[in-house]
Amino acid sequence: MKPLRIGIFTECYHPTLNGVVISIETFRQELEKRGHQYYIFAPATKGFHDINPRVFRYPSCRWPKQKYYPIALPFLAPLQTAQIRNLRLDLIHTQHLFSMGKLGLKVARTLDIPVVHTYHTLIVEYTHYFPLFSDLARKFVIRMSRNYCNACDQVVTPSPSMQQFLRSYGVVQPIEAIPTGVNLDDFSHPFSRDELKTKWNIPKNQKLLLYVSRIAKEKNLDFLFKAIRRLTQKHQDFHLLLVGGGPELGYYRNKVKSWHLDKKVTFTDMQEKKTTNRFFGAADIFVFPSTTETQGIVIAEAMAAGIPAVAVGIMGPSDIIKDGVDGYLTGLKVEEFTDRIEKLLNDERLRKKFGKQAKGNASRFSVKITADHMEIIYEQTINHYRSQ
Repeated sequence: MKPLRIGIFTECYHPTLNGVVISIETFRQELEKRGHQYYIFAPATKGFHDINPRVFRYPSCRWPKQKYYPIALPFLAPLQTAQIRNLRLDLIHTQHLFSMGKLGLKVARTLDIPVVHTYHTLIVEYTHYFPLFSDLARKFVIRMSRNYCNACDQVVTPSPSMQQFLRSYGVVQPIEAIPTGVNLDDFSHPFSRDELKTKWNIPKNQKLLLYVSRIAKEKNLDFLFKAIRRLTQKHQDFHLLLVGGGPELGYYRNKVKSWHLDKKVTFTDMQEKKTTNRFFGAADIFVFPSTTETQGIVIAEAMAAGIPAVAVGIMGPSDIIKDGVDGYLTGLKVEEFTDRIEKLLNDERLRKKFGKQAKGNASRFSVKITADHMEIIYEQTINHYRSQ
């Protein structure tokens, strides 16, 4: 296929590090190797300057205490349609529903080119941030999601589970499940266990449980700490390492102390992606309690590093882990989650068996395979749009 010029409209980009940014960069890097060109339209982050000349920034403000989650205000300094027209874009790929997503949709209709939208996040599970209006917020989010997706030409979800959710919202446009790919080689140079334990003051004789993601309530971390507290009743030979920053980091640090778990739990705060990748292969078991993941890319990354995962089998993780083969899926029961971790802690042969199987199965999520799929969807969407 001929090289494409793709416009990405997103509410977050570097220096923010989250699943959306990882997805954008994973596809961009792989598809630009094939000759395609990506143009990124995103909110500005104070003090951050892009090296990539194909990144266009819009004025923004930010939530209190959320330095790396700016809110785009594109109406304050709109990039002229003529300027965007000069980029000769073939397609626009939006990543969010809100200001930048709406701008991308508007630009696409002005330029008469198709729109692909990736629905990354189960947004209804974030309405707890508006407790007084959570019911109204859920209804609003569902209606907005339905209307936005139906205004696009093609919708992409990171997993089949999210695909089903959008259908339940009333989305009738084509939906394709394409997970964010994993660069398998990125996990071949982990920290040595001694190095990691020394840096974070973890006793050498401890098996390492690892969690990698944002530190936020929607990640179901209360559930995880209940499981850890239960696990300490039988085991003292493990330590939990949580890699990631987030709005509830202080809250959970205090909770860990109040539950007297601070000798069994360490928070690293946010780490650079290249550094984060090196944590996986140094751990024994990956633990993931979230029930809101549309994919759970960190599970695929753990698998690529050759470590088994124990995860709640709701949404994305259920599309990745083969229960009892390369990891464990559990119900939303602390006892069951704890039991599966304990089973792997007690059985080194089983851990290694699952880890070996996980590493082999991770090839399903290789960046080449997922980028192939996205490339085909781009071409099909453009051809279908032009034929109408």
